[in-house]
Amino acid sequence: MKKYLVAYSIALQETLQRRSTLLMDRLGGFAIVVSLYSFWNALLGDKPSFLGYTRSEMLTYVLLINVLRSFVFTGRGWQLVGEISSGRISSYLVRPISYHGYSLALDMAQKTVHAVSAFLEVALLAWLISGGIFLPRDPATWALFAAAAVLSSLVFFFLEMLVSSLAFWTSESGGPLFCFELFLQFAAGAFFPLDVLPEGIQRLLSATPFPYMVFFPARIFLDKVPHPEALRLLAVELAWLAAVVFAALGLWRQGVQSYAAEGG
Repeated sequence: MKKYLVAYSIALQETLQRRSTLLMDRLGGFAIVVSLYSFWNALLGDKPSFLGYTRSEMLTYVLLINVLRSFVFTGRGWQLVGEISSGRISSYLVRPISYHGYSLALDMAQKTVHAVSAFLEVALLAWLISGGIFLPRDPATWALFAAAAVLSSLVFFFLEMLVSSLAFWTSESGGPLFCFELFLQFAAGAFFPLDVLPEGIQRLLSATPFPYMVFFPARIFLDKVPHPEALRLLAVELAWLAAVVFAALGLWRQGVQSYAAEGG
């Protein structure tokens, strides 16, 4: 455990040192949330509610997206694709560490920086729009939201590792990873609440782990999920995490065996 904490600490320092990269990443995220805020604000107009959301709930959802995108959707999938394609993965396979544990430590360092930055951006926007932001009053809601966000981040991490492991068999794995990440953000509710979609699409998405990444944590924050139901859904999300971890590690083992056979 200590070696992964050291990796986290070093990665945290390196992320903070790359100020220009961090600044460009945050400017991109900030531009997205401002665009979404402007879009939904225009749709709301003078209406007190829209598609089942009050003005404060909808605008809070948009701002909350910025924090969740920064915490959930940072990953190391592209690094894994590059390391496999270049052969650098060999240096990790001979080390006395778990590649996924090491990558998760680096990923959490990046998530820490981006989540704190996103929180500051949201605080600035909330101040600029002079109130109208929904904040839950029950501490249990905050705890359930935090638990859902952490599980969401882990589900995304292992899903991305799963798709990226295709690089063991094909050099074109970057294409599937790009399409996966693009579809995932739509299916997770990273652009709008999923309950504004037709009922059939909602049922289809509910059979996947995607809504648990943004839509579910955001609904908890907005007090739209009773606490007993939130606990049930957290259990479902935990089951999805176990399934994704099992699949990712299984595909990884097969990929490493294939890679070793070709290299040896």
